[in-house]
Amino acid sequence: MKYKSSKQRDMIMNYLRQIHGHVSAEEIYKNMNEDGQKISLATVYRNLNILCEMNEIKKIAHPVDGYQYDKTSRPHYHLHCVKCDRIVDLEIPYTEEWNQLLEYNGNVKVITHNIMAEGICKDCLKKEK
Repeated sequence: MKYKSSKQRDMIMNYLRQIHGHVSAEEIYKNMNEDGQKISLATVYRNLNILCEMNEIKKIAHPVDGYQYDKTSRPHYHLHCVKCDRIVDLEIPYTEEWNQLLEYNGNVKVITHNIMAEGICKDCLKKEK
């Protein structure tokens, strides 16, 4: 589907480009309004969904807190830190061959795959030492 340009969508993308990490729709709503960018929560949700459909951002299922949003749609893997509860990007290569392996073994057509590892992030590991 083709979408017209939107001031609110541009505001949300600009916000996402300026932050590090992954955020929920509620965090985007709260932080943008605190920064003087008046926007409703419904508008944030609607535009996040459109940005996902446009393949501009990625929607990630957080194991505890519902969904969070990633400012990049490039295929990559994540870690859910069991200490601080954050989702962090794993800087390991995306393995395209897994799609073919899944197709061959599952007798299905795979477009992409996601991996969410559970563990302890490097920041929390530093605190433990």
